[in-house]
Amino acid sequence: MRKVRMGLAYGLLALALPGLIVSTPFVLALLAPASPDWGKLSDISQTYGAVSVVLSALALAGVALSLLYQVRMARTSSEQAIRESHLQLAALALRDPALLQAWSPPAAPVSLKRHQQHLITSLALGELLQRFRIGHLSVEKLAVKLDGHFRGEIAREQWEREGAGWRRTMEAGDRRDRAFVRLVDERHRAATAAGPAAPLLEFQDRPDRPENPALSPPAATPSDAPGPSHR
Repeated sequence: MRKVRMGLAYGLLALALPGLIVSTPFVLALLAPASPDWGKLSDISQTYGAVSVVLSALALAGVALSLLYQVRMARTSSEQAIRESHLQLAALALRDPALLQAWSPPAAPVSLKRHQQHLITSLALGELLQRFRIGHLSVEKLAVKLDGHFRGEIAREQWEREGAGWRRTMEAGDRRDRAFVRLVDERHRAATAAGPAAPLLEFQDRPDRPENPALSPPAATPSDAPGPSHR
């Protein structure tokens, strides 16, 4: 909504400035004295001509910014629609293994379960790319997100297998696409150099911890504690 309001403000400014320029001679005519000093009015008109050029340039810049903003919003909407379509196809493939076989084959032989996991991590990267493209993620925030992403073994394995394809695709894109894939490569190398991936156990309940607290054995009370033996 903030961006929409800014776009409307630029549009109103672009309309107001030409109106101000057109109405200024009429306002000056109403304010002119009955017996004007033509030499002084000539100096004023020359000054007004210079000012009108500046105002016209500002109005043109406002129109250009408004059009640029509209083009950017249209592009973002198109990318979002494409993203939604891609997610629907992925959901179909994940629900039915037979449909997953119609998806792009993996770069190297892999089990069906692993292929599904790689698809999920690829979709997660695609979501980060979309947010980075539209400016919701700065470079610094994206780096933090990628550090968390590459803590997992599956994410690291997916990038090692499919990173080359991402690089070819992103290098053919725009400046933000190229910046994205370079940052992904950088954070992947940093995660790998930092040590092994986090064990999957960190993302699940510990096997020695009951899932239902009600099933936990009650804590020992003083009356339950063994007392001293009597002889």
